[in-house]
Amino acid sequence: MCLMPRILIAAVLLFVLGLPFLHQNPQRFQPDLESAAMQDEVIVRLHPPFTSLADEVLESRLGGEIIDRLPELDSLRLRLTGETPAQAVTRLARLPHVEMAEPNHRLSATVIPTDPFYSAQSAYLALIQAPEAWDVELGLDSVLVAVLDSGLDLTHPDLQGRFWTNPLEDEDNRLDDDNNGCVDDRHGCSFVSEESIDSSCTEPAQGLVTDDNGHGTFVSGIIAAQASNGIGVSGVAPGVTVVPVKILDCKGGGTAVEAAQGILYAARIGARVANISFGADGESVTLATAIREAYDRYGMVIIAATGNEGGSRVTFPARLPQTIAVASSGTPADPSARSPFSDWGPEVSFAAPGLNIISTLPPEFCSNGWQCVEGQPYAVSSGTSFAAPIASALAALLISHTPFLTPEQVRGIIMSTAEPLPDVTTPNWDGAGRIRMRDALAQPRFYLGAAGIAKQ
Repeated sequence: MCLMPRILIAAVLLFVLGLPFLHQNPQRFQPDLESAAMQDEVIVRLHPPFTSLADEVLESRLGGEIIDRLPELDSLRLRLTGETPAQAVTRLARLPHVEMAEPNHRLSATVIPTDPFYSAQSAYLALIQAPEAWDVELGLDSVLVAVLDSGLDLTHPDLQGRFWTNPLEDEDNRLDDDNNGCVDDRHGCSFVSEESIDSSCTEPAQGLVTDDNGHGTFVSGIIAAQASNGIGVSGVAPGVTVVPVKILDCKGGGTAVEAAQGILYAARIGARVANISFGADGESVTLATAIREAYDRYGMVIIAATGNEGGSRVTFPARLPQTIAVASSGTPADPSARSPFSDWGPEVSFAAPGLNIISTLPPEFCSNGWQCVEGQPYAVSSGTSFAAPIASALAALLISHTPFLTPEQVRGIIMSTAEPLPDVTTPNWDGAGRIRMRDALAQPRFYLGAAGIAKQ
């Protein structure tokens, strides 16, 4: 009998039928107030009595050339000479016939994926500013996110090009070509062992990360499913790369030893973020030590689900100081309330949506405990297991945007930009609040230089 604590998947499967999956307009426009305005233009709104004046009269009074009028808005577009928009706005605001003056801000298209099931994602992704964040960063494929879970469906059409390929490993030669501790790890590694595997499951070879449960593929799709490829859903960080690290068997169980091996393997191969959507029924010094090693030695950002018991105790290992504990927000009546299944406690850093999340699934599980959407390999489910990868995706986007961030800087940025949520019955259940992706990515960028750290 294995003496290590069994690890249980931290997911509540609340399937939703009959969701309206509507196609979305691929682009929408909004002002980007932080970008440069047109350098020689301002918009001027006049008090109504002055709008009827001839162009030459107004040009003399306003000090510029009128190049367009907006009569319904009592406004005009003014070309400047010899001053910046900021200077002109200050000057024009003092004139008695001017009601308002502002720079003519440039507009940029906000990235809205064209994936057919994006309509099932749009509400909860809008809550966390995902479309606005994608204008800033979609993620770099060099940023690796390790998914410590039940594996990955490498054949899923929405995950092609989104999982890791080890360039140093020859496939199926039964050798550890790159000496990273895993044999034939062409696309990741399995640490599920004969000693711990459920009797109904088949023990995989070490380099075989096939998902025989579905949970790992679902989590991976939340992070990095292809965007705007004409099928399925969009990942929250569709440009980053996931590394499947299989530590859970076909029943969703594993041991602390296997999880410890998995997280150290992920750290060795260079994963910057690790997603932990599992919880243990007891504490393990071995797993805690491995997490501390990945954090201290390798600088890994480790994000974990708080658990699904609906109680006031965050599960292990999410409650460790080196991990970032993520609670789930959302109920059928209120998207900003605590999900009834979400555990909470003082260790929670922040919350992310975890109710009715849609993601990728191996097709063979459509009739095996999961309810697929429209007969396709996608399902809807709920749990802190699925809030955590949304936060992991944000961490990966932050690292893509500013590569030298430390784990504590990532945590601090997300917490400092989070939106506090109501806590009527469970105070501070959401930590700093619900994540806001665009605000997090808008924080100043820092670069290491010979003279120290410079802010951009």
